Amino acid sequence: MTLCFAALIKVLKICAKPKVYNKTLCGAVVKSLDEYYGGILESDDSTVSHLLSCDYNLSPVDVVEPMQKMSMLALSQAMEKYVIPLIDPDKIPLAILTLQDLALSTVSSNEAKIGRLSRADLVLKVSFNPADFFADVFSFVATGIENKAGKETINLVTEDYVNGFEKNKGNIAIEETVFIETQELERTLADEDFEAVFREVDHGEALSLKNKSGISLYYLDISDSAFDYMALNEYLFDSVGMYVYSRTKLKEFEDKKKARSIGAKALRLMKANGKPDEKGTGNELGEMLLFTFMEGSLHAPKLLSKVEITTGASQFKSKSDCVHLLKRKVNGVISYQLVFGTSSITGKIEDAIDCAFEALSAIKSGRTRERQMVDSTLFNHTYDQETTERLRQILVPSKQRQSDPDMAFGVFIGYSLDVIADDNDTFRALASDKMLSDIKAAIPYIEKKVSELNLGMHSYYFYFLPFNDAEKDKKEIMDELLLGGVH
Repeated sequence: MTLCFAALIKVLKICAKPKVYNKTLCGAVVKSLDEYYGGILESDDSTVSHLLSCDYNLSPVDVVEPMQKMSMLALSQAMEKYVIPLIDPDKIPLAILTLQDLALSTVSSNEAKIGRLSRADLVLKVSFNPADFFADVFSFVATGIENKAGKETINLVTEDYVNGFEKNKGNIAIEETVFIETQELERTLADEDFEAVFREVDHGEALSLKNKSGISLYYLDISDSAFDYMALNEYLFDSVGMYVYSRTKLKEFEDKKKARSIGAKALRLMKANGKPDEKGTGNELGEMLLFTFMEGSLHAPKLLSKVEITTGASQFKSKSDCVHLLKRKVNGVISYQLVFGTSSITGKIEDAIDCAFEALSAIKSGRTRERQMVDSTLFNHTYDQETTERLRQILVPSKQRQSDPDMAFGVFIGYSLDVIADDNDTFRALASDKMLSDIKAAIPYIEKKVSELNLGMHSYYFYFLPFNDAEKDKKEIMDELLLGGVH
C-alpha cells in the first residue's frame, strides 16, 4: 500500500472523534502549514473529494512549495493545535502504527526520509510524539510522493486494516507534547526619548546579502551649522544606568528605593574600569551608542553590555562590544538571533568600517568562546531565576527549540561628515546630501568586506551616525559624561 495524502486523511478519519468529517480533517492538516488555505479546503467539498480519491495532487503553490520552506518545529506545534484535538486519544496509537506501516511499505531505501526520520530510524522507532510524527508524515506526503500515486491502493486503507494494529498498541510508547511559550525579555532602555535625540534618514538603500540585514543612518540636531550634542549628552547621562547594570541589578536598586542613585553609581563603576574613551572598557562612546541603537532602533533587548562583559566575563577575553537578543518572525515562524556587536568611531567612514570588520572577523573566529561567555555569564550570576529560565528556553536547544539561535552582528559606525558652511540652511542641505552619498558608498564597501572575509552566513544590522569631528568629539562627550560621576 502507498502512503499518500489521501491515506493520511483516511487513517486520521478512522481514528477521529465522532462527527469529525473528512473535510474538517483535511482542512486541519493543511492549516498546520497554511491557516488560510486550510480554511478554504474545509469548505471546498469538491477538491477534498478529488484529493481523497487520489484524482488530484496537492496544490504546488499552496502546499508543496510552502512545505519545502516550513520549519518542522513549527509544523509540529501547528499539528498539536489543529489536528491532535480532532483525534480520539485512545486511537492515536492505532493511527501511528498504521501510518508507520504505510510509510515502510512506500519507501524501500534505508536512507529514504519520512519528514525528519529515515526509513531505518522508523523501523526501530517505538516511542512516538503524535504531533511530531503526524508532521513528519504530512511533510512526506506533501513533498516526497504525489497523491495520485496512491490511486491503486487507497481503497485498501480500511477500518479493518487500521483496527488490525490493536494487538500491537502495547509495543509503542506515546510521548506527551509539552510546548513552552517563551516569554518576552523586556528591553532596558526607555523608548520615549530615543526618537527625540536621533533622527533617522530615509535613504532607501539596502544591503544585498544572503541573510536579511539592515542599514540605518541617523543624525543629531543641527544648530549653528554643526551637529549639536546637548541632547545626546543628556540622553547618555539618563541611560547610563541601563547600559551598565543588568535588569536584576536595576530591580535591586528599585526595591531598595535607591533608583535615584543608579546613574551616579554606574558612572563611578565606569570610571573605575578605565579612562574616558578607552576602548574595551565600556567607556568608549561607540560602545555605549551601540547599546543605544540595538535597543532603541533594532528593539533587541540587551543581554550584556561592554561594561558587563568587562567586569563579569573578563576571563573569556571577548571581542564583542555587546550581546543582544533579537526575536524575528519569518514566514510565520518565530526564531531568535544572538546579536554580537562591535563599534568604531573614526574620521573616515571606510576606516571605521575596516575596523569594525576586523572585530567581526575576530568574533566569528572565537565563536565558541563568545557563546561560552554568554552562557556562563547569563546562567551563573547575571539574572534572577525567572529571567534565567526565560533565557534558557531560548538559548538552550530542547524539544521546544531544536537549535541554537543564529549568530548575527550589530555594528555602530561613527565618522566625520566633513561639511562646512556658515549659512545654516546651506549646511543642512549639504549635510543631507553628504549623508546620503556616504551611505550609498558604504553599502558596496560593506558587501565587499562580507564577501572577502567569508562572513555571508550572518545577518548584519548597521547603524551610522555622523559627527562634526569624530575623533575629537567622541573624547569630549565621554569626558563630560564621566565627569558627571564625580561627587
